[in-house]
Amino acid sequence: MQDTILQPTVLAMGGVLKNAYAMLSGLFMSILGYFLPVKDIVRLLILFFVLDVFFGFWAAKKLRKERFSVKIIWSHTIPRMLVSIVLILGAYMWDSTYQQDFVSTHKVVGWFISGVLLYSIAENGYHITKWAMFPKLANLIGNKLKDKTGIDLKEQEEANAKATDHKG
Repeated sequence: MQDTILQPTVLAMGGVLKNAYAMLSGLFMSILGYFLPVKDIVRLLILFFVLDVFFGFWAAKKLRKERFSVKIIWSHTIPRMLVSIVLILGAYMWDSTYQQDFVSTHKVVGWFISGVLLYSIAENGYHITKWAMFPKLANLIGNKLKDKTGIDLKEQEEANAKATDHKG
């Protein structure tokens, strides 16, 4: 009697294990399909992070004669990029769960993070080339961010500079 109960159970478990790859790949593709509408925002953010790293490295090498350090990328850039992507994905889930169509929060979050990265790229571009167009571009981006979000990047930079001055 036990053999007749045990045998179908073992066969069923074997079938589950044989199809585990198909189940996991189906789950992965479902998740990927759900987040497909934000792929352009995520790709743009990744591009801006790469450009920010490139221009930041170039400015550090030219101004402070620093060498390239992978440690800085892994300790600063990658966590910031991952947090940014998680914020955008979370905002997208929020928008789609609550059918929030008045303002696409995930687009606002992506727009703000992209604006901060563009501001940083323009600032480093000025430090590298001393071309007067870059501060004007950075101010334009900063003013646009302030108008849309109410956050002043110059005040944030000054507050961050004061906070680091008191620590060190």
